[in-house]
Amino acid sequence: MSGITPFDTQLRKVDVDKMFKDYLSDAEKIYEKCKEKGIVALLYGSIAVYYKVKDNKLSSDIMKFYRRSGPQDVNFIVRTEDREKFKQVMYNLDYTPYFHLEKTLGNIVSMFFKEEKVVRAYYFNEMRFSHVIPVNWNSEFTLNEEDLLLSKLQIHFTLDKHLSDVISLLLKYDIEGNKIIELTSADWGLWKDVTDNLLKARDLVGRLITDQVKEREELMPVISRLVRLHGRIMNSQKKPSWKPIPEGEKYWRDF
Repeated sequence: MSGITPFDTQLRKVDVDKMFKDYLSDAEKIYEKCKEKGIVALLYGSIAVYYKVKDNKLSSDIMKFYRRSGPQDVNFIVRTEDREKFKQVMYNLDYTPYFHLEKTLGNIVSMFFKEEKVVRAYYFNEMRFSHVIPVNWNSEFTLNEEDLLLSKLQIHFTLDKHLSDVISLLLKYDIEGNKIIELTSADWGLWKDVTDNLLKARDLVGRLITDQVKEREELMPVISRLVRLHGRIMNSQKKPSWKPIPEGEKYWRDF
């Protein structure tokens, strides 16, 4: 047993709904200013997941349940060529940069503060986290559903909050996963983390049911989608570049 308690007991301490709405409002303001300046930036992370699933009570309940203290930050991925323009937008919105980070890693990442809010921006033309993954920049405001799902599945050291995002997205969206299959068929390391995380997400669903947080019947759609996506990845034709790495060797990026 995980020792978790019902949603209302956990959420009573912090107004998680208000916090998510406030963070989302800030993210929307930043994005609109970026659009005005022709800056290509997309929201990802927990606020992006919240934006995608907020009108689905079951999905939003589950993702918020594993963030009982509320969101930690707003995350944007920004095209490298728009880095300096994005920083100027943040200054104009009265955000203060973390100056030490600017001096040491300001070409790839920034952290901005405004009152109690934190905004992180990563200046990449693709996701460069635990694995390198191309981004569909034609999306609006957030990474699209499949890229957002992949941003969670590619994490090497996952926490329950990351897995809850996977569950929430797949409860709301029936994601076919063609891009995920294409990429994992060419990269054993990515395949390893994605398939492991799908199994971990399935285990988390089991814990939600065992601990009587949610009923099995309402979680059946996500169980089916997790199993289907895992099966498609496992059964896909692998490319010559898909080569298992010897046990004990590192196959992920530090980030």
